[in-house]
Amino acid sequence: MSRPLPPSDPAAVQARAWIAWLASGAVEPGQMQAFEQWLAEPDNRRTFEYERQLWRSLGPQPAPAVVASRPPRRLRWPAVGAATAALVALAWVAPEAWLRLQADHRSGTAIHSVVLPDGSRAVLDADSAIAIRYDGQVRRIALLRGQAWFQVTPDAARPFQVDAQGGVIEDISTAFAVAREGDHVDTVVAQGRVRVAAADRGGWTYLDAGQRARFAPGGRVTRQEDVALDTIAAWREGELLLDATGVEEAVRRIARYRSGPTFVRGDLASLPAINAAFRIDRPEQALDALAVSAGLSVTRLPMGVAIVAPATHP
Repeated sequence: MSRPLPPSDPAAVQARAWIAWLASGAVEPGQMQAFEQWLAEPDNRRTFEYERQLWRSLGPQPAPAVVASRPPRRLRWPAVGAATAALVALAWVAPEAWLRLQADHRSGTAIHSVVLPDGSRAVLDADSAIAIRYDGQVRRIALLRGQAWFQVTPDAARPFQVDAQGGVIEDISTAFAVAREGDHVDTVVAQGRVRVAAADRGGWTYLDAGQRARFAPGGRVTRQEDVALDTIAAWREGELLLDATGVEEAVRRIARYRSGPTFVRGDLASLPAINAAFRIDRPEQALDALAVSAGLSVTRLPMGVAIVAPATHP
């Protein structure tokens, strides 16, 4: 990407301020109209896209600061530092804002299918996000959140890799799923073979169809119990399969498909693990069924809020 304008140019400064505003989440219809009008002016879109790509490449850095919720009508030259500081602050205090700018594709409460630039296919589970980082040597996908299933188009000249939590999963002609779950990453192969490393250019662990592995940042790859092929990424077919799953983890997985926030009160760790199958298009029924089987209470509040607690919780 080529820089259309020097960093101190008023248009570049304005673009950074718009990015900060968009990432803050305080988006109002009137302001959005003003943004669209600004974006329609000659060369502004190119400047905005350059600054957005630059922002995505920086990575989050600690810089405690307060971020304004809307850009000023006019920015002057001294605003260069302020706009840059606002962007850095967003990376520190607003993970959701950072995710919005990093991701090329995000899903809400529903499954989202994506055709990648090389013709490969990615299917994102609910509340998941990926960034596409292809170049002439490698087809690289960053799994920023959640889980995704990949059907890869062969290309001997450019390997297909998925980055997650500092590790890498490389395709060797296959279909496979990768999930960021808390402090670890799970990989399972539906077809063909992949290789997995807990760190970029680290030692490889090879997986064939039905095999799966797990790693944590800075750790090592460990093989997990093999799984039946027809259960892999069952969420693509609308099913949430829970196999010897902890109750709190089960709540978290169901919450992915709810339109409102879900909170847990009390300790669920002492409750027995569950085996169950739910429809992901009926998350409220799934949550109620889990509550009955696991001994939970569910309190629903306005705005879609659900509070889950042990039934005996005071």
